[in-house]
Amino acid sequence: MSTPARPLRHEDHGLLLSQLALVLAPQARTLPVTVSLLLLVLLCWRWLLWRRRAPLPSRLMLGATAMLVLLTATALIWQTGGGAGRDLAVALLGAFVILKLLECRALTDATLVTQLSFYLLLTLYLSDQPFWLALYSLAISAWVLRNWLLLHHPEARGRLAIWPLLGRMALIGLPWALLCFVLFPRLDHPLWRLPQSAPRATTGMSDTMRPGSVGELIRSSEVALRAEIDSGPLPASALYWRALVLWQFDGASWRPAEMRRLRTSAARPVADEPGPRPAAQGRTIDYSVTLEPSQQRWLFLLDRGDAITAGADAQVSSDGEYFLRTPVEQRIRYRAHSTLAAAPEPLGPRTRMLALSLPAGNPRARALAERWAGEYGDPAARVQAALRLFASAPFAYTLTPPPLGREQVDSFLFDTRRGFCEHYASSFVFLMRAAGVPTRVVTGYQGGEYNPIGGHYIVRQSDAHAWAEVWLDGRGWVRVDPTSAVAPSRIEQGIDAALAGSEAGAWRTPREAGWLQDLHWAYDGLVYTWQRWVLQYDREQQARLLDQLGAGASLAQLLVGGLAALSLLALVPLWLRRRPTDPVQALYARFCRLLARHGCERGTTEGPQAFASRAASRLPSAAAAVDAFTSRYIRMRYGKANDSRRANELAAMRQALRQLAASLRKS
Repeated sequence: MSTPARPLRHEDHGLLLSQLALVLAPQARTLPVTVSLLLLVLLCWRWLLWRRRAPLPSRLMLGATAMLVLLTATALIWQTGGGAGRDLAVALLGAFVILKLLECRALTDATLVTQLSFYLLLTLYLSDQPFWLALYSLAISAWVLRNWLLLHHPEARGRLAIWPLLGRMALIGLPWALLCFVLFPRLDHPLWRLPQSAPRATTGMSDTMRPGSVGELIRSSEVALRAEIDSGPLPASALYWRALVLWQFDGASWRPAEMRRLRTSAARPVADEPGPRPAAQGRTIDYSVTLEPSQQRWLFLLDRGDAITAGADAQVSSDGEYFLRTPVEQRIRYRAHSTLAAAPEPLGPRTRMLALSLPAGNPRARALAERWAGEYGDPAARVQAALRLFASAPFAYTLTPPPLGREQVDSFLFDTRRGFCEHYASSFVFLMRAAGVPTRVVTGYQGGEYNPIGGHYIVRQSDAHAWAEVWLDGRGWVRVDPTSAVAPSRIEQGIDAALAGSEAGAWRTPREAGWLQDLHWAYDGLVYTWQRWVLQYDREQQARLLDQLGAGASLAQLLVGGLAALSLLALVPLWLRRRPTDPVQALYARFCRLLARHGCERGTTEGPQAFASRAASRLPSAAAAVDAFTSRYIRMRYGKANDSRRANELAAMRQALRQLAASLRKS
């Protein structure tokens, strides 16, 4: 004969409803607004029924609601023109768990809802994994475990200290989790690397530069990448994060030369031994980059990068551009090695022709460049002539330049004379090519905020920049930044210092106070540490960590040895044979310790009533609180009470103990 299912109490329904609402709340970050509103409506419906103690809906009504949910999902799929997708599948799961809660009448139903709540918590990590989400999910997991215990054992509310019990369980499991995370053999890429269901973030760094393209990026304060320099902070003038080389100009836009991109090869891997180079090799530097999702294939390396992590599977073009085989859809981390002053390289005839090609037009700029070519035989002197032009003429650095005419270079150089980095880079390259100096445009980021707490740079979209590289005989490609001639503060102090006060305030938030800035750095350092040691913890990171710790044994030996040590430690509680603590006795022990601190210590053979009388006479200001607590303790210790009354009496004892502490503080 089967045992009938135990019906749920009203408070059990409240526990299930609250935990499901907390589990589903973070899903609103990724779900469409329509889907989030649908889940909210279903939760509110269940809350109203619980609040009014109304009967649960019939199966017919639940079936009609389920059909409505499916029709809504079908409409969304049809509207997007794709499949169900990850987010919509998670939303459907959440909706049907709520519907299950609407027919939840017995303990078996509640158990299923609780188990599905754990599964929904795991789905939170399918989109991204910020550190706050880990803390949130741990807290909600503890809450769900507590509810699960109370659902199956309602009597535990008055007999067990549930939160200390869960805390001890977590402390026991934490060493095992840390050991397995650190020592378990890793993959070549981080464990958390999951494909994005749809583009969620872009750096905005395009492979086409036209008037306004870089200026649009500069208005964004989103993080593009974080970088950690092994040898410590660098001067701002060395922080050029190189990405793309642009060769072809049509009079309005600069684009890469596809024939240069066809000649790619596998990137040279970074050396296994990380760390700063000796002082004698000061032209080279090792560093780590954490790149945010960009939906683009190119990577950012410091100046002239010449090596990158082998696991990145990157290709390098003949121009020193680094590309991945697939777009960056997840945050990635790679190590790189750069040469800050590249060695000379030959310039072939085809490359020279490409670096000197110009479209027709802009006669005034051509005439000026031809005059320089006649006056200065040295190409380096023509470069200096162009920089003197930008430094002496009334040029201005601004994010709101006036529109350019049909001949854009002439219009900028001789009419408007107001613009930002792409205007100066484009016009400089045009002048140099017209003067017979091979030149090309380079785009990327320049500068970055240094976080002194985290020890890393934060490079934002607002650090987007364009500069030039000229080819000089005996020196090879040399970086020239014409913006530095107009606004040197842009290179040394960032874009804030280069703009006028009113213009900077129109798009940048005000500077934070000192302690707020420190708090901001601390938070960013925490985020970066989480990304580096948890989200991006791969085989290379694992090997580097073990080398730093001096662990010479193999991973298998370390893992087996650690698990064996933890297994032995797990037997210690069994050896100690500690009896479980009665919450009533625990409260009375706190009562005795509190009085002992005020000079009234209980004797070893003194009963609770005798001790209370002596304490009341010695501490008259607390006599009422002492008597109230002792009387409740005697009733609980020597009397009988059901679970509900026991829970109320424990709460009253805690309140009496707080009143006693307050009375003693006043005396």
